[in-house]
Amino acid sequence: MRGKGRTAVSEGKGGAPGGFPFRVLLLDEVSSTNDEVKRALDDGEPEGLVVRALRQVAGYGRQGRVWTSPAGGLYCSLLLRPQVEPRELPTLSLVVGMAVRRALVALAGDAAAQSVRIKWPNDVVCEQGKLCGISLEAHGGGVCVGVGVNVLPPDERPDVGGKNRAAYVADLAPAAPPSIETVLDAFLAAFSPLYDEWTRAGFAALVDEFNAHASLIGRTVSVVDRTGSTLAEGAVRRIDAQGRLVLLDASGTETPVSSGEAHLV
Repeated sequence: MRGKGRTAVSEGKGGAPGGFPFRVLLLDEVSSTNDEVKRALDDGEPEGLVVRALRQVAGYGRQGRVWTSPAGGLYCSLLLRPQVEPRELPTLSLVVGMAVRRALVALAGDAAAQSVRIKWPNDVVCEQGKLCGISLEAHGGGVCVGVGVNVLPPDERPDVGGKNRAAYVADLAPAAPPSIETVLDAFLAAFSPLYDEWTRAGFAALVDEFNAHASLIGRTVSVVDRTGSTLAEGAVRRIDAQGRLVLLDASGTETPVSSGEAHLV
């Protein structure tokens, strides 16, 4: 690994895919934890490695978008080698979102249970804004899953405006804000059984839970591609067993959308 300030490997508390413990590597500063995991995939590292960094100088999220990494956030990437059908791989980001939500509910209780929702395809949100972003990259015979969670707010909260405003885990539990390490442990503990179920039975086994906590159900959205071109527009009915966003248009026709960015209209 090429990250600066490498520390010793520590064992995560959550059970890991395949029944072995996660191997958590904490680095001081890296370009991106995704880069570290992709190098590890190239080197043949087995499944279960988690690379966490205190700082990222060139972090990125879904579709290569720049991912800012201020102090107080959880920035980590997971190295996975799931033995699933290729059609299931895109739904892994939805499973990760479910794990983040489960973790926050475990840590913050009723406040999180009522307000924390999963936004198709790769965010976790609450009334105050975006709590978490997720990226997914197939690489080197495996998958790199990037996870960024806003845990503790900076001294001066950035004013980014509109749909991109940040929310923080600390705001869900202001009396006793969890530490970044506690959030990581809770996430890994929540992710392990979900990952096992997903690898055994696919996203179809988890879709009902996802829909119960999906932020877009009943909302009218426009789904666009990375160039901004509209792919589909309509009211969100559900997420289906293939992880597609199902829209109902003005004519009453349902259209499943497999990828894109959903914007409220």
